[in-house]
Amino acid sequence: MDNLTERIRHAVENSPNGIAGLETLESLQLCDNFTLKTTLSRLSKSSRIIRLKRGVYSSNPIRNAFVAAQCVYSGYLGFSCALYVHKLIAELPFVVAVVTTYKSASMAIGAYEFRAIAMREKAIGFEDIGGLTVSTKAKTLFDCLYLERYSIERDKLIEAYKTAKLSPDELREFDSYIKRFVSKKRRAKFDEIKKEITSKG
Repeated sequence: MDNLTERIRHAVENSPNGIAGLETLESLQLCDNFTLKTTLSRLSKSSRIIRLKRGVYSSNPIRNAFVAAQCVYSGYLGFSCALYVHKLIAELPFVVAVVTTYKSASMAIGAYEFRAIAMREKAIGFEDIGGLTVSTKAKTLFDCLYLERYSIERDKLIEAYKTAKLSPDELREFDSYIKRFVSKKRRAKFDEIKKEITSKG
């Protein structure tokens, strides 16, 4: 393989988290833009790098699936991914869920599945943790109860939050999402879980 192709591949691999945008690669002035795009396409087709979306490329294998997923979908990491980032569960999830406003989609890359889950006006309640946009502990609990099919088993969820011990402010935050987004008919489940995770013993 020619030297230029290797230099372009190394440029992708040596980027932060092994992810590089086309503009960044163009700024390196390794070659003209047409040659760069042609070489990136060739590297992608041969699986030497991964095209995450138009103009964004990753090393292969993906170095940080959470960062890669947020490059593909605009939103915050939620559900089991958020539980993992908050250290509420120890097992790294292979379905990387990004909560978005209006776009639901999924794509498989290597060992991972990236999934965008549209929650519309409920796609709020997130913070920055180590450069990742992640739902807060309180919002993660709410999301996991609101869309249980994307959550971990309820018993494990309850145990994780009993151990974590949400602060009074976090419990108030959780209550605010219930009040805003859950009908009175559906609130019993949320109230029951809150009681379980705050009970002593």
